[in-house]
Amino acid sequence: MKRYMLIMIALIPIMIEAKALDMRQILTLKTVKNIALQHPNKKGKTFEKTMMAICMAETSAGKVNYGDKQLLKKGIKKGSYGVMQVRLSTARFVAKNFNLLDVALMSDVMLIKKMMHESTFNAKIATLYILWLSEHSKNYFEMVSRYNGGKVNHPYFNKIQKYLNFLKRYKL
Repeated sequence: MKRYMLIMIALIPIMIEAKALDMRQILTLKTVKNIALQHPNKKGKTFEKTMMAICMAETSAGKVNYGDKQLLKKGIKKGSYGVMQVRLSTARFVAKNFNLLDVALMSDVMLIKKMMHESTFNAKIATLYILWLSEHSKNYFEMVSRYNGGKVNHPYFNKIQKYLNFLKRYKL
């Protein structure tokens, strides 16, 4: 009986973690995965697992706030938006580097609203940014760190690794 109880106690965090994803989060992760699969880098590599892990790290797969609506109302455009928490400046950078004329022509407010409310669009911008980073970073660690704003970001990289393990463990 003691052994059974110890096993059950050890499994509680895993059971809680597995049930932590609701259907909306799972659909968000599938959307991110599908977008990432559509955009390989120059070597043909896709980053679907990395993008899903970033989505988990940034917004718990869309469960938390999509962006600071108060910032938008005040006209401050320095926040991060959507399921992938993309900054306006990053979206503009991606639009320029990937010749996304429709994005380049959007007003800041329109672009922010689109990033906040359209997960597919937000995931595409984030995926294209990761592609650019993959081509302009020395290694995977630097690429992931730079997504979060620095060349060396061990806490963020470790968080992404944790979510990659989570995704693998639950076959997501």
